[in-house]
Order: sequence, then C-alpha cells, then structure tokens
Amino acid sequence: MMIARRTILVLAVAFLGTLVESTYHSRPLVPSNVKVFPTARAEDQAFWYAEAQNEIAQSLARTENNNVAKNVILFLGDGMSVATITAGRIYKGQQLGQSGEEYKLVWEDFPDLAMIKTYDVDRQVPDSASTATAYLCGVKSNYYTTGVDSSVKLEDCMSVTEESKLSSIAVWALEAGKRTGFVTSTRVSHATPSALYAHSASREWECDASLPLGTALRCPDTKDIARQLIEDYPGSDFNVIMGGGYSCLSGDAVETPGDPINLEYGCVRADGRNLFDQWTINQEAKGRRHAAVRTFTDLKAVNASDVDYILGVFANDHVAYEHLKRELNLDMPTLADMTEAAISVLQASDAGYFLLVEGGRIDLAHHDNLANTALDETAAFDDAIRRALSLVNTEETLVIVTSDHSHVATINGYPHRGQDITGFSGIMDDGLPLPTITYTNGPGWIGSYVVDENGNAARRNLTDDDVTSYDYVHSAGALRYSETHGGDDVALFAVGPMSHLFQRTHEQSFIAHAMAYAACIGPNLDHCAQP
Repeated sequence: MMIARRTILVLAVAFLGTLVESTYHSRPLVPSNVKVFPTARAEDQAFWYAEAQNEIAQSLARTENNNVAKNVILFLGDGMSVATITAGRIYKGQQLGQSGEEYKLVWEDFPDLAMIKTYDVDRQVPDSASTATAYLCGVKSNYYTTGVDSSVKLEDCMSVTEESKLSSIAVWALEAGKRTGFVTSTRVSHATPSALYAHSASREWECDASLPLGTALRCPDTKDIARQLIEDYPGSDFNVIMGGGYSCLSGDAVETPGDPINLEYGCVRADGRNLFDQWTINQEAKGRRHAAVRTFTDLKAVNASDVDYILGVFANDHVAYEHLKRELNLDMPTLADMTEAAISVLQASDAGYFLLVEGGRIDLAHHDNLANTALDETAAFDDAIRRALSLVNTEETLVIVTSDHSHVATINGYPHRGQDITGFSGIMDDGLPLPTITYTNGPGWIGSYVVDENGNAARRNLTDDDVTSYDYVHSAGALRYSETHGGDDVALFAVGPMSHLFQRTHEQSFIAHAMAYAACIGPNLDHCAQP
C-alpha cells in the first residue's frame, strides 16, 4: 500500500510538472510594452569557434608584467556586485544601440581576475567602512568601524587606542615619497574614503553633530572624521581630495554653489568650524601651491601644473547622481572629470602616486531600490576608468577595479536576448509582468503588493509602470527602509605591474598587501631590493 501511494504521488508530480512546463512554454513571455534591442552580428557556429580561438590566442600571447608599480589606482565601485556588473554591461551596450549582452565594460578586458571574500570579523555581510579598512589597511575589522582593528567595538570610543589604529596604503605611499589622494561621488568623510585617513569606532561620526552625547567627557581625544581628514596626518598631506559633504566640513551648508538639490544635510557642523577654509589656511601656512574649488567651473579653471594640492567639495551631501547632472545642467563635475583632474595633479611627481576613485552612488541607488540609477552610475564608473586609462601607462601603473560588497539585486525571469535590461523580463505564473531586476528586500516592497478582498497579499499589476525611469523603485520581496548589502564574493580585475598577484579567491585584506608589494611600499618596502 505504501509503495502504491508513493507511485501515485510521483506520477501526479510528474504530470503537474509537464502541465506547468507546457503552460510556461505557451505563455507569451515578452510584455507588449517591452523594448528589444537587435543583435547586429550573425552568431552561427563559425562565429563562436572564431570567438574561442581569438580568446585562446590572447591568453597564450600574454606575458606577466613584473615591473615595480610607480603608480597605483584603485577603482572601487561601491556595492558593485557581479549582478550589477552584468546588468551594467547590458545597460551600457543598450545605450549604444546594441543588444547589450555582447558589450564589455572596459575593465572586463583586464588580464587578471580574482574573487574577493567580503565578510567582517563579526558579520557575514559587511558594510562599506569595515570593507574599506580591509582593502585599504590590510586588516579585517568589525562592522561599521573604520581605520581600526577588531579590538575596537562599534560606537565604543574608549576602545580606540593607539595600538588599534591602522596605517593605510595612503600612509605607505606618503612614506615612500609618493603623492596620494582620493576621488569619490559620496561625501569626502563617508565610509570608503574614511579608512584612508581616519580611526573611528563608528563610520557615522562624520561631523561633530553626529558624535554621541558625552563623548567629549569620556573620550576627550576623539575627533569626528571630517576633522581627522583636514587636521591630522595623513589626510592633511593628501594631494587630492574630491567629492561632496560640505555640510560635514562647515555649518554654512546652504551656500554650496552648483548644488541646488541638497541644500542641507543632517550632519551639519555645530562647533562653528569651517574646515574647508581651514584647509586653505593650512596649505598657505606650509607654503604649498594649492587650490580649493566648489564647482566644475572652478575645477576647469585650475591649471594642474600650478598646484600640488587640491580640495574639491562639490555638494553639501553626496555628489549628485550623474543623470541629474545631465538633466539639470549642474555645475558639478562627473566622476570621470574628477578622475582626470586628480591624475593631472598626481602625475607631476617623479616618485609616482596612489589614487582611490570611488563610484559611491552605485551603492546608494541600490539601497533605495533604484536599479536603473545604479546601472547609470555603473556606466559613469566605466567612463571614469576609460578616462584614466587614456592618461596612464599600464606598464608602470597598476590599475585595479573591484567592489567592497554586493547587493541583493538580481537579474531574473527569462528575458529574451536584447530585451531592455531596465524593463520587464516577462509574464509570471500569476499573469503579471516582473521587472528584470528585482531585490530581495528594500523600500520597493511598498507598491509591489496589494491586499485582495480576502485580506491576502498579492502582487500589484505593474504593466502601466514606467519601470525604465531613473526614479522607479524596483520590486522587493521584503520590506526594509533601506535595502541591505549582500554577502556574496565580489570580483576584482587588474592590469599593470604585478597584476598577476590576483589569481584566485582572496581575503579582502589581501588587496592592500598586494598593492604594497607591487609598489614596494609599506609592509613590502624592502622586497624590491632582493634579486
């Protein structure tokens, strides 16, 4: 009897599977309002054979570059998961009128590739400050802390000691006589750049107004992150500082030219300091050739040969999304513009330089489930890397492209080749369309579901939604005010001296040590003296 029941169950499941499969294949998968980009090339058997032979020839022709890296540029796409790279590739290809899948972002042709493990000492899924501490300082740490080791606990200022403070790749470069700096599309005191110069038990302590009450009594030596950037070494010696976050530097946040979007931000200085002006005073006191700029117009007016130090703060909060710069004609540089200006200042040094370039708003768009904006920011990140590669020689410059962590966006459904990556993937079993990119959690849960007459939650019909808009909040499976990071490994791409150090799955902290080894600085200062 038991065997008979089991046989009947198996047959029933098999029948239902056949029925579902038949129904699935008969259903029209592409909604009528979805744009499809054509495939321009003939992809027959001969095409794919030729494609493979070409790849083999390129691999066989490759030789390792064992030069010492005079310069190191680390491009960090914040939150740029593997799914984001794939979708970003298709997005940019489709912007050029291609079907998209065959397109390559510029770093995808780099010869060396590795996978990077992103977990924290205390978390499976990390944040951007702890990850920055790993790849910039070479030490993994606790969630939400920056520039300190794991002996420092979150928001515990008393646990920050001199022994817990870490040196970054920027310090190692300065000690070797190199120029240093960073460019970011976030605030200059934000998580990613902070690990270059700051030591803090919380990444949120960006200005004095964000410090917990009583900090001055319990930890009188604690400085907010913005003060550490302007007042303390190594930030005070950076040749290039560019990004947003004027409100963290000055309480006079409403007077930011070129930025009509973010007139105020929550962390506005309360101590009366104007650190932007203080930077200029400090440079003049040291007799340095310098420039402090607030707009793209000002930046373009700077002759790089006339300055050795430049501070550019172009927004009160984060630098505006790239699509807003275009649509509103903002007097604000693109990430590519900032990158070019930074390299122009840094490359004047015969000793070389280290530069961090962060495409930080990829991450922030994902947090708001703004998938289309995240892809547009990825395209702008690609533009910045292309601009940099046109200015440097990879025989002497190590260029690395990677991410700090992933996000919970996924490319799903069964969209046809060339189908708009920002549109619908197809019709699901409930008869409703599904956006090709969706999130497992985030604010997109609101508006994605309705309650039926029986009080049950059901997907809302999105057919009439403009899912291709930059402002469109994509669907999410669970509600959260801000979408979470993902715990997946991230990809790393490298070209230039010693790029072959990256060749397998590595701990994130390995990145800082590999850069130092390639440039013969910091912990690897002496290895270049060996035969």
